Order: sequence, then structure tokens, then C-alpha cells
Amino acid sequence: MKLSSSFIAVNTLALIFLTPAIAFSQPSDRPPEQNRPEFKQLDWQRLDRELNLTETQKQQMKALRDNTRTQINAVLTTEQKSQLEAAIKSGTNPRQAMRSLNLSDAQKTRIKAIKESEKAKRDALLTSEQKQKLEKLRASRPQLNLTAEQKQKMQAIRTNTREKIAEVLTPEQKIQFEQNKKPSDRRELMNSLQEDQKSKIRAIRAEAKQEIASILTPAQLQELKEKGGQKWGIKNK
Repeated sequence: MKLSSSFIAVNTLALIFLTPAIAFSQPSDRPPEQNRPEFKQLDWQRLDRELNLTETQKQQMKALRDNTRTQINAVLTTEQKSQLEAAIKSGTNPRQAMRSLNLSDAQKTRIKAIKESEKAKRDALLTSEQKQKLEKLRASRPQLNLTAEQKQKMQAIRTNTREKIAEVLTPEQKIQFEQNKKPSDRRELMNSLQEDQKSKIRAIRAEAKQEIASILTPAQLQELKEKGGQKWGIKNK
């Protein structure tokens, strides 16, 4: 598969999957409910900007997400919480970590209800204009329907890329990346790296893009090319 014919699509997918790879420091000691949302449907930092949320709305959204995480974790058993925490610490995407927990049908039903309730409450916080923008954003997300094998390979690429980039950074730089969670702050940190570090990281990412291109079908690459302008995430079914 030629990378050049679908460079924009692959570059977009690389941004989606590899941007989190700049969180390099030691795994967090926080429990899973304080880590990233387990069911993160959209990138809410980007939505804050696109929807022009007010400060009140931002606070309400955060409270809603925190409450949802608490409710979801209350559904899990002690063993499942430990498994989830271990998976997240090892670098596994939180959503994939949740899917690996072997949830019972009752747990799946309860979690689905929690998520639907969150969506209804979240939408109720938005104005009519914001709701219209949100629906357009949802419709514009690439829907790749990745297979289980592709998802595993994507996670392996992400983990491998994170490890390679970590080797380029100094211990102090790793700590700085961990302490600065905002994408804008991390971009500034990336820009402050030495030129030889930047060159090595670009090479690592270029290699990862080629690996990503090799596991996608032509139809999936075309979907990314057509909808690659929006970087909210990949919808996997």
C-alpha cells in the first residue's frame, strides 16, 4: 500500500493514535476513576473550543464527566478495578482496557444506561446552536469499523511509539510532559526540545505512520481522507 497516495489520511490517523504517546513518565499512581474517562466519546478539550462553551458550561461538563466516571467504576468489581488500573498504567487505551474486563451482561446494560444518561444531561447543557455544531462534528468523524486484529495492532504501534519517543527524552523532560496535561502545553514542550531530539521523534512518527497505513484497508484510508479534517477520534463498532 503506497503511503504517498493517502498521506493526509494516514497523518490524521497518526495524530489521533499517536498524540497521547507524549505522556512518557512513570505510570500514574492515581486510581482509574481519576485517570482519563473510560468511555471518552469525543475530545472535550477540542469541543470546548469548537462549541465556544462558557465557563459555567465547562464546569458543568466536568462535573458531569466526573460523576459518570464514579458511577461506571461503582459498577465494576474490585478485581475489575484492579485490572483496569493495571491496564491503564501499562499504557493501554482506557476504552480498550474497559473492553478487556469481561463485563457481565448486567454490567454492560448498567454502563450503557449511565452513558446514555450522561449524553442526555450533556446535551441539555448546550444551546440550540451548540447542539447543531455537535451533531455536525459527530457526523464528520471517520467511522473505520476497525477489526479486533486492527485494534490490537494499533495499540501495539501506539505503545511501541511511546516507548521509542521516551528513549529520546531526558528524565527531566519526561516529568515535564507528565505534569503538563494540556495539548497546548505539551506542544510548547515539544517545540523546546533539542533539534536532534525533534529529528529523532519525527523519524519515529514517520515510521509509525507507515505501519498504520499498512494495516488499513483502501476503504478505511479513503474514509479517513474524506473525513480526516476532524480529529475527534475513531468510532469503532
